[in-house]
This record gives sequence, C-alpha cells and structure tokens, in this order.
Amino acid sequence: MNIIDYLIIAIFLAVAVLIAFVIHKHRNARRVTAILAVIGAVLAVFQYGRWEVTPTLKVLERAASSDDVVTANFSLYGGIHTESARYLGTRAGSKIFVSTRDANGEEIICLLIEPGDTASPPAAGCAGMRSGHEPIVTLSDQAGRELTLVPDQYDTNELQAIGWTKISDNLFRGRQ
Repeated sequence: MNIIDYLIIAIFLAVAVLIAFVIHKHRNARRVTAILAVIGAVLAVFQYGRWEVTPTLKVLERAASSDDVVTANFSLYGGIHTESARYLGTRAGSKIFVSTRDANGEEIICLLIEPGDTASPPAAGCAGMRSGHEPIVTLSDQAGRELTLVPDQYDTNELQAIGWTKISDNLFRGRQ
C-alpha cells in the first residue's frame, strides 16, 4: 500500500464522518450511515481483495534476439533456463538479463548479471512473482550497488522518487 492509498482512505473517512455529523438528526441518518459503510467495504474489497491482476513480465514474451544470448555459465545456480533470457541493459560493464527457472514445478523469475571485462563470477537471484506491487528480486554487490527487477504492474514512481535510476521498464539501479 502506498501513500496514495492511505490518502484515499483518509479522505473517504473524513467525508463519511462529515456527512454523518451533518445528518445525525435527519430521519434517514441510519440508512445513510449504513450506505456509507457498505460503500467503504466495497472499496476496500476492490482495492485489497483477490481481484489483483496476476503480475507479468512482458519482456519474457518477446522473441529472442542476438542481444539475448547469455555467454556466462550459470550452472551453479541450478535449473536457470538461459535460453529464455532476455537482455535488460548494462550496468558498470556487466550485461543484465531476466530469465526463468523451474523450482519444484513452479516457474520463477531470475535476474542474471553477466560480468563484463572483469574477472568477477556471474551472479543471479531468483524469486517468484507474488504481486504486481512488490519487486520480484533485488541484488546487491559487495560495493553496495543494487539492482531491482519489478513486474510490469509495479508503480515505478516510488522507486524513482527515492533516487533509483531506470535502466529498462522492469530494471532499476539503486542509489549510488
């Protein structure tokens, strides 16, 4: 839940209290109060109920190109489908990809970092997409530099407001 959600709830509650105060002596006060309570419950269900859209990563749906070829060996991470990798961008000379992996029959998403000219080993982090409102996976190196992968539905304005830099639609670099 972000600040906008809290503001909407606060405004609705303030208006409901104001209306209830104004009509407290009116003969239909109970009916109006009940209607406001029902409207509030319906808004809460639609905002936070089970109707949330399944999170997606459209970048995984596009056809592979020559840029999507992973050359580093990610076998230490077990089961990463490097053939499903899609190039997201470059950071500090390293290529960054998103890929999939099977974990106990469930497909999960992996963020792959293929080192550039340095002798660093490749890095990966994998996680399932739980919600369109949460980052999928965040990786950081020994220097404290962070990368985070977000689903298509994620509100990236919050990340950018606190200093994260957009590398691609789904990839952001942390504050340095």
